[in-house]
Amino acid sequence: MDTITLEALKKVFVNREELERKKSEKADLLSIIESLFREFDVQENPFTVSFTDIDRVVLLLMGKKRDPFLEEGLILKKEFVGNTAINLSMEYGHPVALKGEEHTAPGLKRWYCAAAPLKNLHGKIIGSIGISTTRENYPDYALGIVSSLAKAIENENNLRIALEEVEVSRKYLEIISEASKDGVLCLDANGKILYINEAGTKILKIDREKAIGKHVTDIVDFTPVILNVFKTHKGYVDKEFIIESPSRGLLHFIKTAVVVKDKDGNFSGVVDFFREINRVRNFVTSYIGAEAKFTFDDIIGENPRLKEAIKIAKIAARSNSSVLITGETGTGKEMFAQAIHFESDRSNGPFVAINCGAIPRDLAESEFFGYEPGAFTGASKKGRPGKFELADGGTLFLDEIEELPLSLQSKLLRTLQDKVVTRVGGTKSLKVDVRIITASNRDLVDLVNRGDFRKDLFYRLNIIHIEIPPLRERKDDIPLLVYHFIQKYNQSLGKKIKGADRSFLKPLMEYNFPGNVRELENIVERAVNIAETEMLNEKHLPSYIFSQPSEDTYRKSFEDIKKELLVETLKKTHFNISKTARQLGISRPTVYKLIKKYGLKG
Repeated sequence: MDTITLEALKKVFVNREELERKKSEKADLLSIIESLFREFDVQENPFTVSFTDIDRVVLLLMGKKRDPFLEEGLILKKEFVGNTAINLSMEYGHPVALKGEEHTAPGLKRWYCAAAPLKNLHGKIIGSIGISTTRENYPDYALGIVSSLAKAIENENNLRIALEEVEVSRKYLEIISEASKDGVLCLDANGKILYINEAGTKILKIDREKAIGKHVTDIVDFTPVILNVFKTHKGYVDKEFIIESPSRGLLHFIKTAVVVKDKDGNFSGVVDFFREINRVRNFVTSYIGAEAKFTFDDIIGENPRLKEAIKIAKIAARSNSSVLITGETGTGKEMFAQAIHFESDRSNGPFVAINCGAIPRDLAESEFFGYEPGAFTGASKKGRPGKFELADGGTLFLDEIEELPLSLQSKLLRTLQDKVVTRVGGTKSLKVDVRIITASNRDLVDLVNRGDFRKDLFYRLNIIHIEIPPLRERKDDIPLLVYHFIQKYNQSLGKKIKGADRSFLKPLMEYNFPGNVRELENIVERAVNIAETEMLNEKHLPSYIFSQPSEDTYRKSFEDIKKELLVETLKKTHFNISKTARQLGISRPTVYKLIKKYGLKG
């Protein structure tokens, strides 16, 4: 061959660092090529074997008799060397042969070349395998050779990539399942255990190494509910199961079973996801905001009677005994209940509050204790846990406990004594660990004496009694509360009120506050909203604050005020119970109960 002509061709190379980087990126592929073409690397081999990447850079040369033009790092772009089999194979996407005169560069016209593109798993071209030799050594089957070898390299490389991807996927799945707090159990078509994650072994209390390969019935001392899926070949999502275990008692799970099928649609196994009910309850109660937000720091006041109530509440926080909080509406009974929970050993558990006066009588039992699927008309098909179950491990706050129907009072007492609940329509008793705090704005002793409240339940609830004084009996706290509420609503409303002057505070100190602290907070919120000055003054107070009630009004009991309000509302609504309930913000059953209590007639 005319070496002068070859040297006359323009040669362009990548630099040494770029060449090493490219070879490093393709190291696995180059290793496969070297292995498959090693048989060519013998003395009699007339071929130069090359691999050129998609950027037209030669990365590998093999063969005893080297093509004098090809060098590692050489860029084989058309503008430098014209048409080559290597370039055209990548351009056309199929094997190409160029013989002598078919080359465009004069210096390559005595060389015969064949090349085939290499593709990845997704069919994308990643380079080209080429063989080149002189005319006299070029076989008629050269194109078949390079095509077959290119396919062999592709298969080997793609298998390597596929295995690596499977391994990566397996590791990801393992990380995901091991990080999950849910149990994950993989079973084959015969019910034998293929895999179980760490959480699953802890929930079921089994040894993972001993469990793998065993039938699912051999690892627990109860009949696994997952066996039904093997009979029906039908999975389920978030289904509740209560299981009897001879060694561990009742096990309460939420489970999801996913049926696995092969490529022909045949049943090949099940993946069982399961979590203990406590985790579900904690999530639900957290999601619905069933947690204490108030602490003792949020209870504002320096009045001795309030300080005494806080002192007793802090003692109650260190105990697990039942607490009864009494006080008029708006004094902050739930705030005290939340503060007790927040400082107790149960602070990490749920705080579930329920207003006994707002529950329809016919739904009260299911609201407290839950119900099984289909327990009554309109019941959820999945059943539902009651407030006791949701409060398990935490605190259940029962407001307006005096409104609890007598029929339910006996069941509540039994639950407090036995620490178990039975759902409506169910037969299994579920253990619950719940601390009870109740609240009332009524005189429960009077209700007990009149037979409207069970005496034994009253004694059970009234272990620690906290009485919160009404605001009219601790007026010395009003300035502190006003300042506190100004700061609170400055923040939420984006205002910059600095305080309140005497003209704002004096009428409040003289006002009776039937709505207690809640009413005062509403007054301050309104004032902060409408104020355009830095200090709140009398112009920011509602007009009714200045209407002085008579001495008789001061002497009226809260019960008298409630009765008068009920009578007045009933008259305005012409004894329409639904309208009366809406206007007073109470339930229809409560209206009926108050009508009966006060002996009112339409």
